[in-house]
Amino acid sequence: MTPARRRALAVLCLALAVVVIDNTILAVAFPSIRVGLHTDETGLQWIGSTYGLVLAGLLLPIAVLADRHGRKGVLMLGLVIFGSASAFAAFAGSALTLAIARGAMGVGGACAMPATLSMLGNVFPPDQRGRAIAIWSGVAGGATAIGPLAGGLLLEHFWWGSVFLVNAPVAALTLVLAARWLPRSTDPQSPPVDRGSALRWWGALTALLVAVIEGPRLGWLSPGVLGAAGACVVLFVAFGRREAHSAGPLIEAATRRDPRLRAGAATMAALFFGVIGMEFVLTQWIQGPEHRSALTAGLYFVPTAVASLGFALLNPRGVARFGHGPVAAAGLVAAGLGSVVAAVAVAGGSLGGLVAAGLLVGIGIGAASASGVELIMGSARPERAGSASGVNETLVEAAGALGIAVLGTLLVESGSFVWPLPVVGVVQVAAGIGVWRVLRLKRVTRRE
Repeated sequence: MTPARRRALAVLCLALAVVVIDNTILAVAFPSIRVGLHTDETGLQWIGSTYGLVLAGLLLPIAVLADRHGRKGVLMLGLVIFGSASAFAAFAGSALTLAIARGAMGVGGACAMPATLSMLGNVFPPDQRGRAIAIWSGVAGGATAIGPLAGGLLLEHFWWGSVFLVNAPVAALTLVLAARWLPRSTDPQSPPVDRGSALRWWGALTALLVAVIEGPRLGWLSPGVLGAAGACVVLFVAFGRREAHSAGPLIEAATRRDPRLRAGAATMAALFFGVIGMEFVLTQWIQGPEHRSALTAGLYFVPTAVASLGFALLNPRGVARFGHGPVAAAGLVAAGLGSVVAAVAVAGGSLGGLVAAGLLVGIGIGAASASGVELIMGSARPERAGSASGVNETLVEAAGALGIAVLGTLLVESGSFVWPLPVVGVVQVAAGIGVWRVLRLKRVTRRE
């Protein structure tokens, strides 16, 4: 790896970490935000989900735009928007204002995140791409778990807005380094964005989250919730049909048919549905019934971060021996078992058990995420790297937003911090079995 490539990788990982950490740093701040903004569980769900909703809705179309008009420029624009919106969020005076600010941050994240991955495919040759993606995935997984610790440190000394304000100077530093060290990366022949597909996709995600979040408050059989659920189904079907007949689909037909895309999509969606959803539940349990500080809550996610980074770096060795399918499946099963151990720990009031659960989840993140990303990126032509990275990040953010919505709803409905957690285990183990079967049947378990 040349010095120029190492510098580029460092900048891309820093840009990724800025966006990912913000998505999880919020977890430990929810109790403080609830008090500071006088909101309820539904308000917290919207604050937590709005960012992921906007990000997931815009990632695919913006990733295609970046392919066509320049990935470096879109990345830098995203950092400007993200940093500015973060500063605005820090001084929000109501839950609605904070949710709006989080939506604006989602616009910035949608510009920045897919460019970090798509540029890897252009900066690194095929023989080095696997290791670069493993490092990128390790940073993503580690940042997911480091976020709560960083949030706890800030909340120990400052008000809840500090978890947002810290983003501004880091985004500014990343912007300067990106301007200096990142090469230009573009594909002028990339087709224009199909606005119809983009709007149907975003509309379907929005309708899904409205139904899940508002169900407990309005009633599951209320007209509003049933209408949102029906709109979700109709729009998802319309999106699929539009993509199948579009001259410029967000996802190419050959990529849609590739079993690696399906396996990678299942891996990333199940993994981050559980990771983000569990953080939402567990940080509230630690600071609520257990009466611990935000810093203490953050410390319990450190084992997850360490295990995630370590196993992401080991991923290429496992793939060389077994292939991406078995490694991704094993990671999902490990993460699923971690959620079950977490449920047992919460039921018994054991913070030590929570550490063991965090280690299992970290192992799962490290093993599964690198293979999931590589499967998705390998399903697309290099010229459409932005589109493939957009699929990956869309799945991560949509799954994370859905994880907060679903597990938050189960928390409200059951009145228990235990019952939402086994749901994660069922989803992740089932996804692991499905990934193994799909790639085993198609004989594409090894990276091409």
